[in-house]
Amino acid sequence: MRSNVLLDKCNWSLLRIFRVIVQEGSLNKAAVKLFLTQSAISQSLKRLEEQIGDTLIIRTGGKFYLTATGEIVFEASMMIYSQLLDYEERLNTEKNSLSGTIKLLVLSRIESRRYDQLLHDFHQKYPLVDFQVDVLKSKEIQQLLLQKIPALGIGINQVLHPKLNYHTLINQKYALFCSEKHALYTEDVQSIDKIKGHGFISFQSEQLNNPSSPLSEVRETILKNNKLLVTTNNMDEVIRFIKSGIGIGLLPKNIIEKNENYHLFKQLPPFPYVSIIPISLAWHKDRELSLVEQYFINELRSVFAAH
Repeated sequence: MRSNVLLDKCNWSLLRIFRVIVQEGSLNKAAVKLFLTQSAISQSLKRLEEQIGDTLIIRTGGKFYLTATGEIVFEASMMIYSQLLDYEERLNTEKNSLSGTIKLLVLSRIESRRYDQLLHDFHQKYPLVDFQVDVLKSKEIQQLLLQKIPALGIGINQVLHPKLNYHTLINQKYALFCSEKHALYTEDVQSIDKIKGHGFISFQSEQLNNPSSPLSEVRETILKNNKLLVTTNNMDEVIRFIKSGIGIGLLPKNIIEKNENYHLFKQLPPFPYVSIIPISLAWHKDRELSLVEQYFINELRSVFAAH
């Protein structure tokens, strides 16, 4: 056997297959164990022997025997397997022993299946970690984070502050809606300029009140031809009044689409949506993060990497 061939050229996945072949006593049983075809097992053994530069198994009379080189390689594969099992156990112990509190300052009505699944998976990995969650307005979240309180924030950030780190989680698409009880439900409206003489349900929030927001611009366009009928700072009340046919209003599309009465709502122009409002994770750049916060941020970044 050539010097250092196990270190320099050996494929560790082939070693694993070789270990299972020896332990199972046949190529066929190894194939069943590894959910591979017998042909794939044979090819893997052949490739390993080519890498090692020597025969590992002699097959005769329906049985096989390890060569002297095969004995050495099998012993090496068992040592590697044992060490990996030990490392795996240590990693699991470290994860299971991770404890502490994650304080979250969050915007209300965050609708995201991926976020919900992340919370579930994070708890499964780190059952000793607990959460403290405060629901606040986005402006309040930013103010508290700037005070370096030990917390992570999830909210809307129209203006990015230079002292905070941000990572976009969800791009909420806002659209204009009416319900089946409203006159516009049966009309073919293709332009917002054609919407006249109706009531408007106004959701008072930072994304609407900010003059630079695209939602604010559309809101003002609507109010030129329609009457402000209801004002509320609660999204559920906006949905209630729209559903009742009292007026039209701006809402996140994903919240309406997940509503059990989604079929009762109709999207109005402009299409495909009015604007995208990002929801972001934020934390202070100069605050030292706890270990549990670092793990949580890494999980969030991984799950929402596509956004």
